[in-house]
Amino acid sequence: MSKYAIPAKIFLEMGGWRQPLIMVDRIDDYKYGEKGYIRVVKHVTYNEPYLLGHFPEDPIMPGVMIAEIFGQASEYLSFLTDICDIYRERHQENLQSLRDIRARIYDAGMLEIIRARRAQVRGVLAAQNLKFKEVACPGDTIEVISRLAFSDESGFKHYAVSAHVGKREISKGTIINYREVK
Repeated sequence: MSKYAIPAKIFLEMGGWRQPLIMVDRIDDYKYGEKGYIRVVKHVTYNEPYLLGHFPEDPIMPGVMIAEIFGQASEYLSFLTDICDIYRERHQENLQSLRDIRARIYDAGMLEIIRARRAQVRGVLAAQNLKFKEVACPGDTIEVISRLAFSDESGFKHYAVSAHVGKREISKGTIINYREVK
């Protein structure tokens, strides 16, 4: 775990999700810019509600839930990029990493930016093209990396995503989120 991981209280304010659909337990890394990315973690616990009916004798993480992790991670990537852009515009200071964001996270100005932007933006998972190679089981930790491939003029953002359990790549592909600003 990164010592710059986003604190739980702020993390919840940044996301549009609530239990039982919070599929990102922690943001471990973020890099701003053209080659930017986000790395998030999801711990698959034995009591996840969706595991109860998904192969009860041999529970595995449903692929649709891995797709949801991809979608949420990708939205966090766009959201963090938004707040870095807004912060730079207001304070003439570049935030390039999770470490930079973490250093400003309790500033009143940053909290206001986070809350205001969350109220303005709505993002939804619009499409996916994923390949599943392996499975994740209860007790596994899934690490997801998302990189913005491109945005189109209609508000769709295309992300290259991959998921690993340890060194095993379990899934990769493309997620497309639709984002609108109110």
